[in-house]
Amino acid sequence: MNKKPNTLYTASLALCALCSVSFSGCTAFLDVKPDRSLAIPHTLKDLQAILDNETGRNTNYPFSGDVGSDYYYLSDADFSSRNEEARSLYLWHPQALAEQDWRSAYSKIFDVNVVLEAVDDADQGSLPESARGHIKGTALFFRGWLFFQLAQLFAPPYDPAIAANLPGIPVRLTANIEAPTTRASLAETYGQVIEDLEGAASLLPTATAVATRPAKAAAHAALARVYLTMGDYMRSLQQAEASLALHDALMDFNDLSISANKPISVLNSEVLVHMQLPNGGGGFANTRAKVNPELHASYLEGDLRREVFFKRNTDGSYRFTGDYGTSTTATTPFCGLATDEVYLTKAECLARLGDAPAAMETLNALLKTRWEADRFTPYAIDDPDEALDLVVSERCKELAFRGGIRWGDLKRLNKEPRFAKVLTRVIDGATYELPPNDLRYTLLIPQSVIDQTGIEQNSR
Repeated sequence: MNKKPNTLYTASLALCALCSVSFSGCTAFLDVKPDRSLAIPHTLKDLQAILDNETGRNTNYPFSGDVGSDYYYLSDADFSSRNEEARSLYLWHPQALAEQDWRSAYSKIFDVNVVLEAVDDADQGSLPESARGHIKGTALFFRGWLFFQLAQLFAPPYDPAIAANLPGIPVRLTANIEAPTTRASLAETYGQVIEDLEGAASLLPTATAVATRPAKAAAHAALARVYLTMGDYMRSLQQAEASLALHDALMDFNDLSISANKPISVLNSEVLVHMQLPNGGGGFANTRAKVNPELHASYLEGDLRREVFFKRNTDGSYRFTGDYGTSTTATTPFCGLATDEVYLTKAECLARLGDAPAAMETLNALLKTRWEADRFTPYAIDDPDEALDLVVSERCKELAFRGGIRWGDLKRLNKEPRFAKVLTRVIDGATYELPPNDLRYTLLIPQSVIDQTGIEQNSR
């Protein structure tokens, strides 16, 4: 494999080179070597400020999987109004690109690597010494989580039998922009994700002042999703239980204002760590996105999510209004971690491990907060397969339009014939399909990155 070093301010993997494609003025910036001494952080407060930069750290997470997901559709006119990249992702074009996701994620990784390389020797300054571990844990959390999100888009589905021989993603562990870029194996990629998140869980505090900073429960929740994706249900269950032991709050939808345009408040009691997708999110993340009629029909009478999550449009379609983020029009959808997902992960793992009654107890604890108080009948199922079917169905309903989840769920569930699904789009009378396990579930690495680094492109 051809291994080339990164050049000036590619800041890992041609990040600024890619930005020159999308942002005017970036090319001029590349012409001048920055004086890095002006930006070197010296104190713990400097490092905390980098991590508290909400416009960079807690927003602009990868969205391309959500553009390709199945819980919404676009009208012909709204499809035509999207840019070429968004249209290609929406129709699963074989050459569809996700350059913004790649660029933004590795830019964040560069920043947290700066923090990780400086934190041990940074001056304590005005912060308590305990902040050093919390800062390091926060940086490890964000790096591990970003590696995982990138793997959902740019690496094949995890298969423990062959993960050591499958390509993963570049695992950048240094802020040195001259370090060569190579692709780790899929096993190595997930190994680094777990190492980072486990390190975060050991260092983070049990609570933070605001949910834009992760605490221990968020790290355990992240590990629960990672292990679920890997098919390691016992470890996923252990991490889900560890998260819920620290933070198990659920909103009661009976207490929400159902008629409100945005019934669910930002930073509500379920949020473990707050993160959002970019503004617009490629077109799915706004009022143009119409709810898949099959999804909308799956909510029964008495299920308050029918009114909380959806509002009727003038043309008879529905829009999503159940976002946990900041926007009333869901233009920057929530893609963080919340307790409702952790309950569902725990329930799924229990069902897969054969304990259907415990799976139903966990699921019922969630659903009783989502139904009208006098209309919910708790489920009592003893068959693990039947319990699993129900949990997977409820996962689709509860986590619809929750950024960063559905694409990964489709990839892992497609490996099981009982859950495999053909995705369909119709535009201008033409039908487009994405079969289960199609190579297009793994997006192409931007060609500029391939050209610069010589790393292997994904198969088509």
